[in-house]
Amino acid sequence: MANPDVCRDRYGSFQPDVFKLFSCSMCYAYLFPREGYLTPNGTHLVPRDLDGPYPEGTSVIANVENSDAVHKVCKTLTSDECSRWTRCCHAAIRCCNRQLNEPLRNTTELFCPRTWDGFGCFGDTDASQMVHINCPLYIEHASPWELAYKECTVNGTWYRNQLTDSEWTDYTECVVKENFSTILHISLACSLFSILLLIPACIIFLKVRQLRAQKRVRLHISLFISFLMACVVSILWDFIVYKDRLENEKELTIMNENSGWCKFLYILIRYFGTTIFFWMFCEGFFLHRLIVHAFKVPKKLRWYYLCGWVLPALPVGTYAVIRVSFEEYNTECWVPHAGDYEWIIYVPNLICILANLFFLVNILRILLTQMQSHPNEPSNYRKALKATFVLVPLFGLQQFLVIYRPDDKSALFIYEAIASIVQNTRGAVVALIFCFFNGEVHTHLKCILKRKWRTRSVKSDLSRKGSNMSTQCTTIGRRIAISNDPTSPFLPLSPSGNTVEELFTTPLTNGHMKKLNSNITAYGDADL
Repeated sequence: MANPDVCRDRYGSFQPDVFKLFSCSMCYAYLFPREGYLTPNGTHLVPRDLDGPYPEGTSVIANVENSDAVHKVCKTLTSDECSRWTRCCHAAIRCCNRQLNEPLRNTTELFCPRTWDGFGCFGDTDASQMVHINCPLYIEHASPWELAYKECTVNGTWYRNQLTDSEWTDYTECVVKENFSTILHISLACSLFSILLLIPACIIFLKVRQLRAQKRVRLHISLFISFLMACVVSILWDFIVYKDRLENEKELTIMNENSGWCKFLYILIRYFGTTIFFWMFCEGFFLHRLIVHAFKVPKKLRWYYLCGWVLPALPVGTYAVIRVSFEEYNTECWVPHAGDYEWIIYVPNLICILANLFFLVNILRILLTQMQSHPNEPSNYRKALKATFVLVPLFGLQQFLVIYRPDDKSALFIYEAIASIVQNTRGAVVALIFCFFNGEVHTHLKCILKRKWRTRSVKSDLSRKGSNMSTQCTTIGRRIAISNDPTSPFLPLSPSGNTVEELFTTPLTNGHMKKLNSNITAYGDADL
């Protein structure tokens, strides 16, 4: 039983060396049928567009194993397109090796021969059988959990397309636009939900003087604004650019036009996305500093504003300059992956997340140490411990839920949906926890509403009752340890309005421990 010495594709059988070049040139034609600058000519690629990088008469060998040849071909492609083309070529080579290594069939029954169809590899198949493969990822927008089908007819030949009279494989199910549309709608819904919560949360923080005076709340406002702006530019991008790409052919899209405003919108997405990570770092650093460094509240927040709004512009600006400077990256509104240059933005964001993880672990360490020093107060420390875990969304640590992209192709759509929900509801989550579910906010709003109600309903007694209400609100504010002095290190406590002394019923001589629980509870129980 002899092994075959040729490799087959839809156009016939070739010697392995010829097959590798021919199939690679055809990969270029199949992947880029209209937008490619080159066109196949046997084992070579020749210019078909005089506006391309090569003059008429140039011939480039389609040899993916030759770095110089790959560079010449990829000069006509974006980095993402180059990656897809080389992967297709390598898949064809693997298919050829598979054909050479598999034994020939020793049977008189009809069957379709092993073949490479231009995108996928199929083995010997019995007549009247339908076989399938997973959709290759180098097909643009292909869904890897979908299947491509190839039919072996009753007479033992591969099904042929009646229009082209060539062997045909059904890849129509590979590009499922409904899946991308579903992800788009999930993203839009979550972003709108976040905006609807972030706007009133910012208004509340800015309008209520007692809240606005607290430095902790000022940091919250900046974080909320960064979330809000990220959601706004994300919605604009999805509606204007991404939706357009889903509904139209590539060469007719805004992305293909590669206009300046489109690039600017994309860089805004990257900038505000980065400011979120930096402001979450500022939140983590602020609380960690309060706990570790004797609860010294910074007199000014200018360094926090510099870190949150200015520093993100450095990596994003550098990234933009590189995109403009290199022609292969200055395409399609900068959406295609820029290779290792993406780490210019990834690294600062990762550093912020890892720093916040360190802050949270150290805060837990301090709590556990104090619990060992005061074992008679487990309930209070349980509250503080629970409050610490509420810091997870504020510190952005939920990113670890989607940091790993699964290899399981069937789980990829689920991952994309979950990732979209996690990414686009971050603003909604922090707005709910640190504003709408916040006991301190409830107290101030109740006082304001009661004052306005009494003012309207009892106009004749406005002076007396307004004075009583003001005194009552001041008393409540003192009971929950809300200081009107913005430099005060004490932060609001539980929603019930308990003071530090009432919350910690067992006398403590350790004043540091009282302040520790006060500050932790301010970010936790009081914010719930």
